[in-house]
Amino acid sequence: MSETGRCPHCGSPVGRGLEPLYQEVRRIREIAEARAADDDASRIAELTRQVQELRATVARLRGPGVAGTRCTSQSA
Repeated sequence: MSETGRCPHCGSPVGRGLEPLYQEVRRIREIAEARAADDDASRIAELTRQVQELRATVARLRGPGVAGTRCTSQSA
């Protein structure tokens, strides 16, 4: 039996009869990794949008004329 490929999991040589199976495993793994990368990008974009909304809310609640985090209360 001729050796035509390697197991995508452990790297062991495999015979020709199993090569299509291992090719399919590699293809499925590539699809899963691509989807995970897309999911990560979507999650990062959503979190970035939420941070921007929170910053806008904080700025609105602080009101005009209040810059940064300085304390506006005065001691009596």
